[in-house]
Amino acid sequence: MLAMSSVQAQQIQTIALLHLAPRAGALDYNRSLIEKAVLRASALGAQLIATPELCLSGYAFRDVIGTNWIPEQQPALLDWAARLARRAGAVLVLGQPEADSDALFNSMIVLAPDGGVIGRHRKIAVLRVGAESWSTPGDRPTVVDLPAIGRIGLFVCADMYSKRLVAETAAQGCDLLLSSAAWAPGEHGPSGEWERASLETQRPVLVCNRTGRDALDFSGARTVAAVAGTLAFSHADVDDSIVLVDWTRASRAVSNWRTMSLDG
Repeated sequence: MLAMSSVQAQQIQTIALLHLAPRAGALDYNRSLIEKAVLRASALGAQLIATPELCLSGYAFRDVIGTNWIPEQQPALLDWAARLARRAGAVLVLGQPEADSDALFNSMIVLAPDGGVIGRHRKIAVLRVGAESWSTPGDRPTVVDLPAIGRIGLFVCADMYSKRLVAETAAQGCDLLLSSAAWAPGEHGPSGEWERASLETQRPVLVCNRTGRDALDFSGARTVAAVAGTLAFSHADVDDSIVLVDWTRASRAVSNWRTMSLDG
């Protein structure tokens, strides 16, 4: 077998999907959990590290700590996230509530390895009742251009249910679709949306889902890679874990899926 050239090796990037169990309203606990997982993923070679939907706050945080803290603590929390991205030396995609003027959003914040915010996606398909009713829907598809990794289309959970949003995102030119999620299995759980998006766009779909219990039982929720209409990889675990996958931009291929316990 021929050895892989240095040029070929540089084309392969490692992406980490943090399959975590954040607690509703437990900001300090969740920060510590994220920090531990991000630094572990960085040590394992990840260049792009993603967290689940609302990982910083927990999904049903509003009923525990309300929403006033979001604008009040946002500067300090963004500063913490920037320091974490710099320590990791990786792109960090962080799921968190976000305040802008008088509106609150369910967002993915993208931070560069130098800590600068280089993109954000605000969930569009928000639930208007229950645990997400505090959030204002976003109004546009989002694509971020990440050096060496490519153009990444961003989604939060049920955003990928919308065929129109998937198509509008792909139309901006994407190499990969990435979704943060808090999507539990069951009656209203995912039912082919990720596979359909990968088939219709002919781009791989990576989904960073969560585990644990919150407003729902997420213990069976899956973190996945969907390719060409099928699930290429799937991971569910009741424990906090890190999912690593190799990404080759030139061929738009995901491969070498592996998982490990955060405490293992």
